[in-house]
Amino acid sequence: MTVDVKADLRRHALARRDLVTHVEAHEAALAVASRALALSRELARRAEDVVSVYWPIRSELNTRPLLEALADAKIATVLPVMTAVKQPLVFRAFTPGDALVKGPFGLSEPSDDKPALEPDIVFSPLAAFDRNGCRLGYGGGIYDATLAELRAKKRVVAIGIAYACQEAEAVPTEPHDQRLDFLLTEQELIAF
Repeated sequence: MTVDVKADLRRHALARRDLVTHVEAHEAALAVASRALALSRELARRAEDVVSVYWPIRSELNTRPLLEALADAKIATVLPVMTAVKQPLVFRAFTPGDALVKGPFGLSEPSDDKPALEPDIVFSPLAAFDRNGCRLGYGGGIYDATLAELRAKKRVVAIGIAYACQEAEAVPTEPHDQRLDFLLTEQELIAF
């Protein structure tokens, strides 16, 4: 598959995501938080399991209700910290109410004084997904590199979060692409 095919799919999926209304976005965030909390409880095999959740940017599905729900359930949570393009993320402890700082790429991240922890469950943003567990990210290869590194060390469950309108017939893949184990939308939980 060519880079152009991925770029076109990404552009169209993100354009559809941008059309989600504020009311739809709010309802979707609550629905996904509820399903994601239940799934996290089911998947967390040990009390010390750590869950990574992204801090939403642009029109991404809002994960703040999920972060609140995980904190209320006393589940250890981390946010990703971006260090470089195509390089694995670092994960730092986060509890709702913690101050976030602007990272080198302009993203809101926990400060360096928060402990770094490796997650067992990773909730990932994405541009598009298909029914085969393939995700199309934003083109930096960051989550693929991260999941590859983590999965080389231990069992890590990858869960994509998206609006149903971001579904594609087929996402083009390359050998380095990491598949999702689950996908959550405002409408359903898909297990792969």
